[in-house]
Amino acid sequence: MHFIADGYNIINSDPIFSASTLEGRRNKLFEFILNKRPHGSLNNTIAVVFDFKGDNPYQIGGWNRSFYKEIEVIFSGGREIADDIITELVDNAKNPSQITVVTNDKGIWRRIGGSGAKRINVEDFISKGNGSKNKKIAEYAVKAAFANKDKINEEFEKLWLSKQK
Repeated sequence: MHFIADGYNIINSDPIFSASTLEGRRNKLFEFILNKRPHGSLNNTIAVVFDFKGDNPYQIGGWNRSFYKEIEVIFSGGREIADDIITELVDNAKNPSQITVVTNDKGIWRRIGGSGAKRINVEDFISKGNGSKNKKIAEYAVKAAFANKDKINEEFEKLWLSKQK
């Protein structure tokens, strides 16, 4: 599976990416991806797409592609915006059904809607990285056990006493 993440949409959606500079916020996203692996298996790849990085968006055309460790980082060249690049990556994919796009941008969701690519919102992506689903299950199990502690203790007491005879 290949994930394509709408970078600024993600870092503007959650305070965990707060920093004093934009570069610091991007770096927090990269560290989150590397350490928490919200895109799952080591076999899954991820590209993070950002809008233009530079002084004058009209002086540069094309995309700027690089890597931060195993994360592909794409900056729009100024004439295109990140939304266009994300859509183009999906449209040009050999197998769009193997792509998951991470964004809350409904415009992007509409543009890739008929492609077969999967969509995931930012909150679900972050919660995958934070293991929120697993935490909720564990919290539920603890609450259920605590709610039934008297019953469980009585059953253990009966078992213990029956073995003492």
